[in-house]
Formats: sequence, structure tokens, C-alpha cells
Amino acid sequence: MRRKMSVALAAAIVAGTLAGCSGGTSRLPGDTTAADITVGKESVEKDTAENGDKPYAGTTIRVLSMTGQISDALEANLEQFEEETGITVNLELYGEAQLREKCVTEFLAGSSTIDVFLMSPLQDMAAFSNNGWIEPLDTWVKDENFDWDDFSSAPMDQITIQSTGEIGALPLYSSVQLMYYRKDIFEEKNLTPPANYDELLEVCKALNDPENNFYAMACRGEKIALTSQFSPFLYGYGGSYFKDGTCAFNTPENLEAAKFYGNLLGNYAPEGILTAGYSQMTQLFNSGQVGMCIDAIALYQTLVDPNESAFYDKVGVAPIPEGPAGRQSYKQVVWGASIYSGSKNKEAAWEFLKYAAGKDVAAEITPKGMPTFRASVWEDERVTSAMPADYIEAYNTEIKADTTNQYGLPRMTAVSEARDAMGEAIVYSIETKGEGSELEERMKEASEKVDQLLKDSGEYGEDYPYEE
Repeated sequence: MRRKMSVALAAAIVAGTLAGCSGGTSRLPGDTTAADITVGKESVEKDTAENGDKPYAGTTIRVLSMTGQISDALEANLEQFEEETGITVNLELYGEAQLREKCVTEFLAGSSTIDVFLMSPLQDMAAFSNNGWIEPLDTWVKDENFDWDDFSSAPMDQITIQSTGEIGALPLYSSVQLMYYRKDIFEEKNLTPPANYDELLEVCKALNDPENNFYAMACRGEKIALTSQFSPFLYGYGGSYFKDGTCAFNTPENLEAAKFYGNLLGNYAPEGILTAGYSQMTQLFNSGQVGMCIDAIALYQTLVDPNESAFYDKVGVAPIPEGPAGRQSYKQVVWGASIYSGSKNKEAAWEFLKYAAGKDVAAEITPKGMPTFRASVWEDERVTSAMPADYIEAYNTEIKADTTNQYGLPRMTAVSEARDAMGEAIVYSIETKGEGSELEERMKEASEKVDQLLKDSGEYGEDYPYEE
């Protein structure tokens, strides 16, 4: 029987490990370690002979996961997985920050008994792979029972070990940006979702009604939070955050994007938009104050929740509009699953990864707001019967689009400080409705600040370590 660690116990063990990491690794009662069990070619062959079609019978693996809907899906059929494989899974659940801290603490100690761990590739891949903590998966994904080709839309650079070019994680679910709109208002005014920036402004003009406290558009306006949601406009004008290892924020393309974003929110968003981040987007839409919202796919579940909104049954979904350089939603691998390079149970760990990234788990989490990269699952009846056609069509349009906006954020160590500097210039553009005479100078100053941050981190110019 598998054991699940509580958050309270997890916190206690994290504290204990931090206090004495040189003294060994904490473990659950009964956890299997390298001294308890060795899984290799000879032992697998022996187990196969003794246990028929359960070559891993007697093997226990330790899996660390983020708690929440993803862990609910992992647990849903875990007993069946254990029955079919003979593997016992000790599943430990943590909050995101606790999970990261637990992994880092144990990996640094050098004696961890972790076999599989979930991680955020955008935040963890570089550090974890640079420290040699991730098992390369290139050989494993050739498993004929896995169907790696089904993940053709996944952004491979986000799950790749940069130093070797090998796959370091299986992508569990994704995030893109979508446009949400009030179907009833659009029908009333005989409007269709805008396909490009020109149409977006025309629809905004038709919807905007400040006298009646109704506004056309909601996008993030808080200076740090807005950076990711500004990114499709930045790339939509052919811009980027970096070029040749230096900040490119003050290029002509980026200036045009900043003017457009300032015009959009300065003229057609509600008052208070400059303090609006992720959570305020749902509040504005669910209160009936806006006709359109562009934000992450994760918003959708709240927008269609009858307990959260009086307009839950009036939510339409469309791809974000195209700019001069095309449709540029980011594509993010939100969570991935990896094998610890020091695992003594890698064959059994791979079997669990196949389960975690398999079609059954994907069909379980996709309707709950965690859309899979597996193409085949979007035709699965478990998904198509649970999700509206416009959502499925919009997601697949975004995920299949040819985009250069792979991350949605400036990739650098001092990312928070960089977002603050860039966001301050965009806030000025919103305040001046895209017409501020100081905008170009403020974007230049932001670029200089970001370049200095890159230099301070040793990431400037030829030393820039990331894909641009």
C-alpha cells in the first residue's frame, strides 16, 4: 500500500533536512532505499521469471508531486498502476515552493532516495540539469508503448537539458493565452471575435460604454504582472525581449507594441486597470464589467464556475488576435515529470513517468484546466464530451501556431527586477493611452536597467545562457 505524506509532515521533514543535511536523508517509515532494493537488468530478469508479467514486483519508488488537481489525477488510477506493474508508489505531496525546496535540499545532500519528481521546467530545468540532477530521457521515450510522437506540439527547448540537448522531463500540461468574451453581448451587437489587431480595436469601440460602467477589454495592467500578458503583443509586432544576449526592449517593433497596448488599455479598460493582475481578470469578467479578456488558459475554469460568476454560461472562447507578425501566444510547459539521476530504480521510475504522462491522466486533467500536449487526447470522448467546442478549437489553434514567443517572460536570473523595469514603461504607456512623448526614452531606460541586471548576473552578451 502506498503512503502519502501530509503537508505538515512534509514541512517538518524539510526543516529537519535543512538543519542537518550532512547527516543523511530523512525517509518515511518503510521507504525503500538503495540498500533495500537494487533494480537492474539481472533483478528485472529475475522478477520477470518469478512474477510473470510483473517484472517490477517488490519494487518501491518514491515520487514527489505538487498537490492539487494534478495529484488528484495521479492518484485516480494509481492502485491499478500498482496492480499492473507490481510497483509500490510512495507518493509525497507538497505545495509548489515546498516541493522545490524538498528536491533541492535532498539533491544537494547527495543521498536522496527520490526516484521521480514533478517540476516547473521554466523555473527548474536550468538549475536542476546544470547540477546533474536530471536523468536524460532520450532513450526512454523510444519505448514503443509510450507514443512520444503524440507530443509533437510541446516546446522541446523548455524540457531539454541545455548542456546536452537531451530531453529532461515529460510535459504534463500546458498554458497558452486565450481570448474570453461575452457571447450574449457579442450576439446582441452582431459582433464576431476579432481575428487581428485592427478588428480588436473596432470591436472595442463597439463595446465600450463607460457611462454604464461597461468596458470593452481587460488585460493585466499591474507593472510586474503585465509582462507575460504583454508578450503576445510584443512578439505580435515582431519584437522580443532579448537579441544577441542584450535587452531589445527599446527596438522600434517593441515601441509599436507598447503604444498599442497603451491605447488598448488606456481607452477601453476599466479604471483601476493599473493594479490588475491575474486574479483581477476573473473579477472584472465575472462581475459583468468587461466584454473581453485576454489572459492565461487557467482563467477559464473560474469564468465558467456557477459559484463564481453570474455569466458562467455566456463565456465564449477564441484564439488571441494576430498581430503583424502573426498570432504569438506563449506556449508554456507548466509542469513536467523527471527521473532523478541518482535513482536506483530508473526502470520502475520510467514506468511511472509513462503513467503520469499517459493518455488516461491527460484525459483526466485536461477538462479541469490543465490541457495536455498529447494531440490524440483532444479527440478522446472523455475530453470532447466535457469541454465546449470553441475552447478545444481555440486551444489547438494556439498550441499549433508558429510562434517565437515560447516563454512569455524575459529569461534571466533577475527576472522579477527586469519585469519591474519593463512594466514601469508599459504602465506609462497605459496612463498616456499610448501617446506619451516620453515612452521611447522610458523604454530605453528600462533596457539599460535590464542590461545591467544581465551584467550583474554574468548573463550579458556572449554569456547569455538561454535560448532567445
